[in-house]
Amino acid sequence: MFIYEKDYIMRMIYGITQMLAVILFGKKLNSEEVFIALGDEFRGSNDLLLEMVDKGEINAAEDRLFDIIETSGMAKDALGLLILQFYDHVNSKDDEFLARAEFDREEILPGLRDAMSRIGLDVSEYTNI
Repeated sequence: MFIYEKDYIMRMIYGITQMLAVILFGKKLNSEEVFIALGDEFRGSNDLLLEMVDKGEINAAEDRLFDIIETSGMAKDALGLLILQFYDHVNSKDDEFLARAEFDREEILPGLRDAMSRIGLDVSEYTNI
């Protein structure tokens, strides 16, 4: 795949996560908005997920995200923002970082769709690129 094609995919995923945050939750996807929406109880989970991604533990972080979805009792809006921020953060990593972490950018949108469906939101019409 050519570099400009990968850049295009990266920009499209970024746009999708930002758009979904506004359409579904009426919030801009940035750390302050998510920080407020998560509340004190769940900020640590968000920080842990992002830290794991930064360490290259993306697959383990994604597994942890799905555990949080299934067991945390978080409100749907907070979970949705957590999901979007997670995949947006993964998408912000360059291809070499993702390769070292044994994660492929093409896994982001299917993971996003699956996570959102687990909280009762079908975002498939918005995530086709």
